[in-house]
Amino acid sequence: MPALREDLRHDLAALYAFIDSITSEIGSKRSFAAYGPAADSFFEFVSGLADRCKDYISGWSVADPEEFEDRRGELSTLRAAWQELHVLVKPTLDADTLQAPLAVVDGLVRRFQEVPACAGTTFAIFHTSDFNYAEVRTTSLRPIIEKFANIIPSPPSFPPNLGLIGMPYSQGRTAFANCLVAHEMGHYLYTRLPLQKELKSRIDSAVQAFPNSEEKKSEYRDVIVQKLTIWAEELFCDLFAVRLAGPCYTYAYIEAFDLCVILDWDGKLSDDRLLGRLEFYDKYPSHIYRLQQQAIFLRESPWWDHISNARQGKSPSRSASLLAQVIPITPELHVKSNPRHGRLISVLDPVLSHVRETLGKVFNGVDDEFASFSQLNIHIHNYLAAGIVPSTINMRLGVGKDDTYIAPASPVVLLNSGMDFYLNHMPDLITSIPGEDLSSFERRLHWLRRLEEWIAKALEDQSLEGEAGSVDSGALGN
Repeated sequence: MPALREDLRHDLAALYAFIDSITSEIGSKRSFAAYGPAADSFFEFVSGLADRCKDYISGWSVADPEEFEDRRGELSTLRAAWQELHVLVKPTLDADTLQAPLAVVDGLVRRFQEVPACAGTTFAIFHTSDFNYAEVRTTSLRPIIEKFANIIPSPPSFPPNLGLIGMPYSQGRTAFANCLVAHEMGHYLYTRLPLQKELKSRIDSAVQAFPNSEEKKSEYRDVIVQKLTIWAEELFCDLFAVRLAGPCYTYAYIEAFDLCVILDWDGKLSDDRLLGRLEFYDKYPSHIYRLQQQAIFLRESPWWDHISNARQGKSPSRSASLLAQVIPITPELHVKSNPRHGRLISVLDPVLSHVRETLGKVFNGVDDEFASFSQLNIHIHNYLAAGIVPSTINMRLGVGKDDTYIAPASPVVLLNSGMDFYLNHMPDLITSIPGEDLSSFERRLHWLRRLEEWIAKALEDQSLEGEAGSVDSGALGN
């Protein structure tokens, strides 16, 4: 028995050390790194859970071999649960305020919170090694939490209304590319809507109408319905992101996946390159199909006037031109280009109709911000062209020196105006600076980073002003 007891001490110490190896960096690294409140909330949860587990291990004992056999599995369960949490802790630690565009994320979060169903929600950012944005379904963490709850007395609860979003580590210091975070916010909301059940029902009915009897068999139908439901979710999240953030999301999407490659030298669709990019994947519709749906959605919004006209005598950017040209791509071409998935694509049209209807309800009463954008865009451009952070915009009402008022620019306005400037006015900025070389990619990168810094700083200033306003309101209320 003494030998067994020492073996048990060894096993308990190994588990204790394993938990400590996962969480010890939280305290040491956070002493010199700063994080947003959402990440701090996540760290507090992990640290609290680690403390509860360590306390439990310290007091763990068995009276006899029979109890040992009954309870030894608890240690394996705890280790397995920590292995699942392991993949989130270090990537979140890596995404401190110097390594993640928290001003951009915070701006999008504030916009997200304007949606009635999303008030109070926050998001912690973690880094991924893949070039892919991802949302960790906190609903999928419940089984992990339950493993702890079944063993550990009174473990801490996972913070309510907290989402976890992964972004590629390489994009940690960019601003415009991270408009793609809006899509992941859509995934968070999707799991909290009845939409998935509704879509599955509609898709199942459509599949049962297929003439091929083999496809109606339950084992095949389940696979087909699941695939179509996954596609529908991706399309919901794309359109949610467009409605949440405006066309800056779509422009970021175009650039991230180099979708302008389907345009030829003259800016027209290249049939050869288009046909090579229409393939649907098991978990995603083709990028061109997704872009087409975004373009159609934008065409039905006030933003389309700016996208289609936009340039006051200038040609539209290639990205804006691309949006207009993908709209006429026929459903037949999508079907023809996907021999394996063609029949399924035809089911998406009625599904998308329900998705759009749902988005209309989700955003009921939420300003699309286009009117504010139309008013402020040219003024923000003037600020950016002069290298001034557009935190607040001075609007002139008359000719007198006091005939001005300060117009705050929302995150949606700042991101879209900044993206508009990036796509259409960077050459004007660079050529206005003595000694700069428009053909130098190094210098273009320099000014792109400066532009992103100005927009991020404006977003941060807006957030700080909002916090100060909340404090002042609270003081007045007392």
